[in-house]
Amino acid sequence: MATATKSKSLKFADVIAAEEATITKTLPTLIEEAEKAHALIEERKEQAAEAEGRLNSYRRKLGTGSVDFTPADYAEAFHGVEYARLLAEGQAKTAKRLVESLPNGDKRLAVLVAEAVERVMPYAAEVIPSFIRPAEAPENLATGPVIVVTQDGKATDKGGVLGAGITIRSFRLPHFQQIDKRDVEREFAARGWFIPGDRSYQNTERQDGFMVDVIRMQELRAYASTPAIAKDPDDMAVSPVVSSLAAEIVHAFPVQGEMTGGITFQPGGGMRNHLMGADVRNKRFKVTKNGEDRRVTVEAEYELKGFAPNVTEYALLDAAAKGTKALPDRFFAGVGVVDKVSTFETPSSDLRVIGVRIELVSKTA
Repeated sequence: MATATKSKSLKFADVIAAEEATITKTLPTLIEEAEKAHALIEERKEQAAEAEGRLNSYRRKLGTGSVDFTPADYAEAFHGVEYARLLAEGQAKTAKRLVESLPNGDKRLAVLVAEAVERVMPYAAEVIPSFIRPAEAPENLATGPVIVVTQDGKATDKGGVLGAGITIRSFRLPHFQQIDKRDVEREFAARGWFIPGDRSYQNTERQDGFMVDVIRMQELRAYASTPAIAKDPDDMAVSPVVSSLAAEIVHAFPVQGEMTGGITFQPGGGMRNHLMGADVRNKRFKVTKNGEDRRVTVEAEYELKGFAPNVTEYALLDAAAKGTKALPDRFFAGVGVVDKVSTFETPSSDLRVIGVRIELVSKTA
């Protein structure tokens, strides 16, 4: 436990914040040093290439029997190649060491995980996201477990999907409930998050008068309810939105008996099985922004087709209605989370051609 000299009223979040502040204060200087070291790599490589070129020039002249340099010049050029090569290799190693030794200052994924853990452990006294492992345990555990979610390194960001290792530590007195990895993973799955393979485990450590439940996830991929996506989407990013709705429409068809043949992709993002299809006639999208809020509106026209004598127009339209209800809250990388799905009238007089408008939200920062 921490020493008794610290104030019992101080929240553990404040203790961690003070540790984080120390790192945050020095991080810009360390990053600048690493960037300067990395910038020198190319300069050192150029110097090595120049030294090699100088030596080769001397060698060509020696081959002609006509020289305008002394043996000392040649010796200097010869040893200069080794000197410049070692200097370039050393610079690369120094830059790599400085980058790898940079303390992590990123806790974006930890913030998302802490929010999810609060749902699993509503009786916890504190749930604290951080980019550090606390140097000591909380002093006061009488009111409930204190949980620290540590992000183990800078998160990757792929179209709003954050990926990093996560460690969850629950400090508790023995009579308080233990956090359960299965409950945490179920909450993650309900949010559409992904833990690749069997890459998580849990153990409990007994300390002096208290317990520490530890859940480690070597990699977690997660996104916010309104994800931050750096770039506006392009046609390639939007295409899965259109094809996913087509797949949901086909999946929602009320099939009697066993399905055979599966679903096949169609040009433009359409989907078909042996009973019905949802072909895409037209698709378009637009991006609107209000400050850091971004809304992507995707519109597509789907032609519903039946491939069996007993497939009615009503059954096709019913499948389309059910399919559109499956899309809200779904995340699409590089685009956002589906906020709303609605229909619009199409120019076609065919009732089996429906227009669907899908609105996705994200943050620009």
